[in-house]
This record gives sequence, structure tokens and C-alpha cells, in this order.
Amino acid sequence: MGGSIGLARRHRQIVILLFEGFSLIHMGRLAETFSLANRLRHPDNALHNYYDLRLVSASGGAIRSSSGVLIWSDAADTHYAKDVHALFALGAANAAVENDERLLAWLRYAYPHAQVVQGIGDGRSVLRMAGLEPKDVAAPDMTGGLPATRTSGIDADAGAALTSALSVVKRDCGYETASQVAHDLLPTTPKQFTHSVFDSRETRASDLIRTSAHQLRVNSGNRISIADAARAVAMSERNFLRRFKQEIGVTPTEFVLRVRLEKACHMLVDTDLPADKIARRTGLGSGDRLAKLFRQHLSMSPTEYRTIERERLADNGASEPDVVERMRRPVS
Repeated sequence: MGGSIGLARRHRQIVILLFEGFSLIHMGRLAETFSLANRLRHPDNALHNYYDLRLVSASGGAIRSSSGVLIWSDAADTHYAKDVHALFALGAANAAVENDERLLAWLRYAYPHAQVVQGIGDGRSVLRMAGLEPKDVAAPDMTGGLPATRTSGIDADAGAALTSALSVVKRDCGYETASQVAHDLLPTTPKQFTHSVFDSRETRASDLIRTSAHQLRVNSGNRISIADAARAVAMSERNFLRRFKQEIGVTPTEFVLRVRLEKACHMLVDTDLPADKIARRTGLGSGDRLAKLFRQHLSMSPTEYRTIERERLADNGASEPDVVERMRRPVS
């Protein structure tokens, strides 16, 4: 019994609060964001879902979307407000909602406990009725690489909600998981959400090596042990090194270095974080080491790269830093 309780406590409850006329598209995009995060964390075991998605409404029951489709929901106050990790309100609130003190009290109680509280479209009026402001984790030092302005191709409301959802995933699960979720959800999302250096080689690699490459990406900000990476895919270290170099084209150590440098390139362009902090977040140690590696591989300093790339993006209307060709150069 103790193990089951422990597992339940690790779940993060995501509440989508629905009102009449909500957008199925917005609801589906939010739901898929957290569903993809669950699958990436535990691809073979749905019982270990990290996020627990709940569709709720003021009184529960069937709620009609803007397209006329009915969606079944639970009553909001049947969920313990203290357990809400993120809350999104969708749809148009009316006078009945304004007079529903039970719902408004539940919102006010859930608010301080939730990492994110967002209203989408007319859903923002619900927060105003409860006397609440939208709340996000998207502080500058939290969302490096996940800027709201880059969720192009979708409307502003959905973009803001998606950015909030991805920020939650990034904080909970790490940059790599959030990047992969965005890549899968929005194939046209610019490259700060995607992998660019080894995509084609990884796609053709065997399952074991592809799994190992993904794990190396996920953990690239931490200290990497090649022996541990080999054990994780049930290979000897010698066989692992041989197979990885053969299928990916570089050694695991070279692979991790390139991934770290690519992340640093994106963070330099997409955030205003200082080089030293970027170096620590990407596993490159210090600003001095980052500068040395940039001189070695890109023939410029991190500051010069940031200035040049931002000017290029502004002048050309490009949507991503020019990392791919630069990073295809051999690592010395």
C-alpha cells in the first residue's frame, strides 16, 4: 500500500476547467502536451503517468464545445484544490458563473498551490470574476529556450496556453522533454524546440542506440558516465562505443559535447542569460570553458555569436539560429 501512495503523490494534476462554448482545439492541444510528456517519460508504462489530466466544470456533467460536441466533465469542487499543479480555464463565463460562490471559492483556494493558472480567450473572465490574475512559471530564468513569441502558426490565446504548458513540462521534466513535446506537437516549431545536428543519423539508428542517444540528450546538462550509458542498454562499454560511433557518426562523448554546444547556441539567442549561467545549465561548466569551446568550434565568442545571430534573425526574418551547419563541423 505504501508504494501505491508514493506513486500517486508523484502525479501532477493538470485541470482544464471547461465552460460552455470552449474550443475543442485549445483543449486538445493542452491535453496532448501533457499526454506527450507522459509518454516520453515512461514510453512503455502508462501506469507511471507523471501528469494526471482532469476535465472539470462548475457542476460536472456534459459541457458543449463551440462546435457542438459534448464533453463529459467532473465537478470542480470534487477535486482537492491543493493538488492542482496547473489550471487552464476555457470557454465563456456568464452571470451564473459570477454568482457561483462554490466555484469561485474553489478557484481562489487552488490558485496559490498551482504553478500555472491561465484563462484562454473568454476563459480569462473566469479568473477576473474570482479576483485572480493569470499566473505562469515563465520567468526569464525559468524558460530559457521556450519563448512565447516562437509558437507561431497558432492563435495568440492557444500560443500563450501552449507556452505555459511547455514551461510546466520544462520545469518538471527538463529541457529535452519539453523540446521533444513541442517538436511532436508542432512540427513547424522553430529549432529552439528541436534537435538539429544528428536527427537523420538517430532516425536510422537501432532502437538501443536511438534510446541511448535520447538519454544522453536528456541528461546532457549533468555529468555523463559512458559506463552507465552502456549498462542502461545492456551492452559492454567497448561494444557500446563501437556501435554508437558506427550508427551516430561520433563517439558518445563527442555527441554530448555537440548537444551541449547546440543548446548553448539556442539559449544565447533566445534568452538574455549570461554566458556563465548558460554554461552551467548546459553542462559546459563555466563561462570560460564555454568561451574556449566557442572559439574552438565557432571561431567567435559567445557574446559575438549572440549579437551576430540576433542581427541575422532580425534582418532576414529567420525563425531560428543558424546552428545546424556550424555544428556539423568536426569536434576537435
